[in-house]
Amino acid sequence: MPETLKRDAKLVQLLNEAYTKERQLETALEADIQATTRDDYQKRLKEHLNETKSHATTVSRRIKQLGGNPETVSVPGPEGLVKAAESVSDVVGKAKAAAKGPLHAVRGSGEQEKMLRNARTQYQEEAHEIATYTVIDSLATAVGDDQTAKLARDILRQEQRMQQFLAELLPELSVDVAHDEIPVSEIDGDASHRTAAASTRKRSPSRSKAKA
Repeated sequence: MPETLKRDAKLVQLLNEAYTKERQLETALEADIQATTRDDYQKRLKEHLNETKSHATTVSRRIKQLGGNPETVSVPGPEGLVKAAESVSDVVGKAKAAAKGPLHAVRGSGEQEKMLRNARTQYQEEAHEIATYTVIDSLATAVGDDQTAKLARDILRQEQRMQQFLAELLPELSVDVAHDEIPVSEIDGDASHRTAAASTRKRSPSRSKAKA
């Protein structure tokens, strides 16, 4: 069996870091979708979950093409550090357990606060992925691996679109928190002009009826 080139081994290392993060985020997104009551936000999370699953599959395939094995490696994240070289099935099982545990439980008490905190975490995770795929693209381009570079750029564009969505969403969710937790009499800013109709327009009809 031919020895893996150092160039390919380095790319496999970076791709496995990306693969690990994609698998972690699959579980995190599934949990966040369940906690989201705003329709446009929930729809975008579902779309990005499908993108994330596709990213993991694409990155895994490229790792194999380079002579490596798709495996989880130690990557800092909200799920904590994962032991290097653990099997994918083990890591996914642990991630699912973690999603139901303290990490996702330690949120604000209100519905709007939970969504805001989740969106902040998602924004941070997108920044991590953007940095990772930027490095993969740059290194692959530098060593002449056009296929890996294109793969990284394609995924990078989707991560950037998701981060931009979250960047535009965060101010709106912040205003929702103001209305949810602060008495109107104490609001002097723009939030004081926001009507109740505007506040509920984007919520899931089923959740709204349940509250009625």
